[in-house]
Amino acid sequence: MACKSCGTNPVISRRYSGEVLCRNCFFRSFEKNAIKELRNQINELVSNSNLKPKKIGIGLSGGKDSTVALSILSKYCGERDTEIIGLSVDEGIENYRSASLECAKSSCQDLRIPLEIFSYKELIGMSLGELLIAHPPEASPCSPCGILRRRSLNLMARASDVDCLVLGHNLDDFSQTVLMNHCRGDVSRLNRMAPHKYVQKGFVPRLLPLRRLPEQEVYLYAILKEMEFHDGDCPYAGKAQRNLFRKIVMELEQKQPGTRHSLVNGMEKIRENTPPPPNISECPSCGEPSGGNGPCVFCREFGSFVV
Repeated sequence: MACKSCGTNPVISRRYSGEVLCRNCFFRSFEKNAIKELRNQINELVSNSNLKPKKIGIGLSGGKDSTVALSILSKYCGERDTEIIGLSVDEGIENYRSASLECAKSSCQDLRIPLEIFSYKELIGMSLGELLIAHPPEASPCSPCGILRRRSLNLMARASDVDCLVLGHNLDDFSQTVLMNHCRGDVSRLNRMAPHKYVQKGFVPRLLPLRRLPEQEVYLYAILKEMEFHDGDCPYAGKAQRNLFRKIVMELEQKQPGTRHSLVNGMEKIRENTPPPPNISECPSCGEPSGGNGPCVFCREFGSFVV
């Protein structure tokens, strides 16, 4: 079997689209899709909020997804007068995060992009490991970590004065989240999911250029481009609730190629027929954005012992 575009040896066969691509055709297709997705998301944000980004932040973990997203963002901004800054969160996970942050630093140095690092220690006075010992969660450690990560990224983005924040979520990540929200019957959360179409006071909108590209393709792109990235798994990942949905989505994709894209497209149809989300209220405890009328989830979970 040869590449359907140029006849040379293929590196990938896309079951969901029927494409068989060689190395160079795969690069062109991948970059075209990612840049088109990023451009569409930015244009929609500009259209709805009259915001033309001049400075874009990118959340960098040092893993394959954020490293590839940085490369795509650099290509996009290279043709425009747009500044980029890397934003990394150090959870303090032993034998894991320090190595990935070195990869993030290296990627930023290669592209001459500044990098800011903010730690859970600065946010709540303790690392994730110390938090889990002092306050063991009832369920997965991913729940408190997610709350802290979202708060950290928003604080960093605001402090860096960026107009929007790019994250490296791929198609697998995104479709799993869509399915999780469907299973909860949480339409309001589906409507609030990134990519954000509106600017909300106190909250930096987030964009996802890789959300229609499968994890396998992101990994292949990073490998073939010889990118330096951290290829380890978080030691707490095995306890994540997401693992069940990852298994379900992959089984559906194997039996019915295109399921992941259908989940994304279905979510977009729901959002097209749903009014814009209401203005985010202000947390009465900390003044940060809150999803409800009372204290934000951060204050509900960590307000009693934040230093």
